[in-house]
Amino acid sequence: MIRRTIAVAFLWLVLAACGGVVAQIHTVEGLVIEVVGDSPVDIEAFTMRTPQGEQLRFSLVGVDFGHGGFPATHLREHQALAQPVRVTYRVEGDVNVVVRLEDAE
Repeated sequence: MIRRTIAVAFLWLVLAACGGVVAQIHTVEGLVIEVVGDSPVDIEAFTMRTPQGEQLRFSLVGVDFGHGGFPATHLREHQALAQPVRVTYRVEGDVNVVVRLEDAE
């Protein structure tokens, strides 16, 4: 929990230092119900269902996974095994853009 808080705070500082508009960061947990991509290693998006039954779609286009967590290719394993994931993301217009993917605890 502390590591996640530090990572989110770091992202805020980086965005503020760049002089851009600071996007609000959100975190949600749920089950991966769909993975979209041309190949097992080229994943463009995925859909998650939260414990409340809400379905959220996330974009992975142009995402840099240098902030830790696990790579997008690991999503297919979570989908197959029905293991929950934690997604940290920002909203850009109508698109939920992934910042970090983690195993849900």
